[in-house]
Amino acid sequence: MRWPWLVSGMLLLAAVAQQDPEPSFQTTAEIERRGKKIVVIKTGPDNPPAIIELRDLYGGVITALNSVEKTLTLSNQKFTTDNLTRFWQEGRAVQFTDLKVGQQVRLEAAEQNDGSLRAFDVQIGGKREGPSLSRSLFADPPPFRVQITFGDDAKAFGAIARVEQIRDVNDYVFMTGGTARYIEEEDRLELNLKPAPRAVEVRQGKSKAWGSRLDYDNESGDARVAGPIELERSGDKPLQGSAQHMVYNVDDEILRLFGGVKLVQDGRTSTADTAVVREKDRTAYLFGSKDRPVRSQNKDGFVEGARVLYHLDTGDVVVLEGVKGEFQDP
Repeated sequence: MRWPWLVSGMLLLAAVAQQDPEPSFQTTAEIERRGKKIVVIKTGPDNPPAIIELRDLYGGVITALNSVEKTLTLSNQKFTTDNLTRFWQEGRAVQFTDLKVGQQVRLEAAEQNDGSLRAFDVQIGGKREGPSLSRSLFADPPPFRVQITFGDDAKAFGAIARVEQIRDVNDYVFMTGGTARYIEEEDRLELNLKPAPRAVEVRQGKSKAWGSRLDYDNESGDARVAGPIELERSGDKPLQGSAQHMVYNVDDEILRLFGGVKLVQDGRTSTADTAVVREKDRTAYLFGSKDRPVRSQNKDGFVEGARVLYHLDTGDVVVLEGVKGEFQDP
């Protein structure tokens, strides 16, 4: 896989016109997938600043530890640690004293001017994914928001975003709500993540959806948004919706809703297990099962089926499979 560099040597200042309030220049990170660009933009002022971390990756079994010098050795490579080194085990912070000879670890490190290797991040039980990574951290205080563009079709907005590019392996983007504080003496952002409802907004055409966090995987092209999901679509007959979680795919530009899908429009309520929203076609396909069919109901009655075509502009439905219905006499 080609190393997907952050544009212009890891940092680009570019003038971009956006709907949200923003200054004339933004710090930008870029990923490419099959000719489409996924661009993360810091829209607010440079406080807190964007942080770019460049790290070499190492992995292996600890063969030696020196508690006085606070060094650890993997095979014949020695790594120094200091007060800024972060130690992790199963997602929780630990200390140098929790390291033991024989443990498998993953290290993020960089060569210093004196030739030594300084460890910035040590994960007990972790494995090396590739030769190196770049990590970009973005945070925007209100009224600004970090923006992600997925090609020309969709955008996402949130308070905090992280872009992690592992060379020759894969690229990832994470976005959620929260706040950040820049610690100048350590040159890092201290993040306070808050994946609350409506922390992330996704826009596509007339549709807007909100969730608690977004995770984009460049290998699959999927941007997964954790719930609770709220959905709105503007028009002559506005639509309101909800689901447990959703996925936007960059390749087919389709939004998929999962779990307890509910659409309310012009006096009609439709429920389904899953839904595929094709914004460009102004249609959605609702899916159920034999035990839990799709159900669409208004004051005149209801229809049910295993698969239903839903017209987003009007709220009209067509049962495509397993039709059943009941209507009131005029």
